Amino acid sequence: MIPGPAGSLQALWRSGGHPQDFVRAAIICHPHPLYGGTMENKVVSRIARYISEAGIEAVRFNFRGVGQSDGTYDEGRGERHDLGAVLQYVRNIQPEARLAAVGFSFGAWIALEVGENHPAIQVLVGVAPPVRMFDFKFVPMLSKPTLIVYAEHDQFTDSATSKTWIESASGALESVLIPDVDHFFGERVDDVGKTVAQFLSRHL
Repeated sequence: MIPGPAGSLQALWRSGGHPQDFVRAAIICHPHPLYGGTMENKVVSRIARYISEAGIEAVRFNFRGVGQSDGTYDEGRGERHDLGAVLQYVRNIQPEARLAAVGFSFGAWIALEVGENHPAIQVLVGVAPPVRMFDFKFVPMLSKPTLIVYAEHDQFTDSATSKTWIESASGALESVLIPDVDHFFGERVDDVGKTVAQFLSRHL
């Protein structure tokens, strides 16, 4: 349990092999709290697995009101503060560690915006960002190394829209299209985890 602005936040820390003296860590945000999103989500947990296997600490947590986390859903406002609290918790353990903010779906919205504006975050990853559902206008101006992973048949934001949005970015943004799958990546979920881990291994 991690102290948060609305009470305690439930979290899982999967070690990359250096729990006491780690130099790299990624904080992973889950999908929408009102539609079944939790840190146990398959995409989130698989990303955490591959990140940790790459030697990077993987910290996932439940936003306020989810699982054993205190509080109630706050339309993204409070959830940004939740991520900030988890980031601070990790920094308190290793102030010099390089950090990444990673998010899937709704979590991508939170991770990309908080991560871009947080001075301790060096790398950003957004997986299946629902750009038709939330305001992602800040993304084309991202200044940090950023990876966007998106699905060919995403039912919430079609891949053509995602591609146009990605191409509008002026910063150091990379993208990977996962073919033949929808928003939840189906049998290609391991490809997502491996892609994210490889990107973080290169940039973090």
